[in-house]
Amino acid sequence: MQTFRYAVPQVAVHWLAALAVVFLLVTGTFVLADLPNDAGKLGNLAIHMAIGALAGFLVIVRVVLRRRLPAAPAAPSDKLAHAGHMALNLAVLLMAASGMVLALQSGVFDALFGGGALPADFKDFTPRKVHGLVSRLVMAFVALHVLAALYHQLIVKDGLIARMTFGKK
Repeated sequence: MQTFRYAVPQVAVHWLAALAVVFLLVTGTFVLADLPNDAGKLGNLAIHMAIGALAGFLVIVRVVLRRRLPAAPAAPSDKLAHAGHMALNLAVLLMAASGMVLALQSGVFDALFGGGALPADFKDFTPRKVHGLVSRLVMAFVALHVLAALYHQLIVKDGLIARMTFGKK
């Protein structure tokens, strides 16, 4: 069976975005959330913010590439898959936006670049509440995305995962 494969840039951006999002979810949940808001947190915040901005940028690049490069033939579950991808992309963009607004409102940029102090608690800021809630949505969407891919690979056996791998077309 001849399988459609996405273009190399699409595959590369997909996997880079996936790695960035997983890294951000894991470190945000299990590292940053437990660190006190003192100078020792600044390096971790800087990394989190840089990779968060990268993740948001990569999602935008993915959308642009998807519109400019050939589309895959429609699968039977294409409408559901499209809705899932849209939800995941929008949630990641909302995460990036809420993180940026949180950094601006809370003075993180001043703390990183101007010697200011971090707030006592980020949870006092509305964008932090949005960021936390949307992070749980992103986790759910990522889990559904992985489960759907495994369903196609192991149950339907339609070669869908091969579309997002490197190799010959």
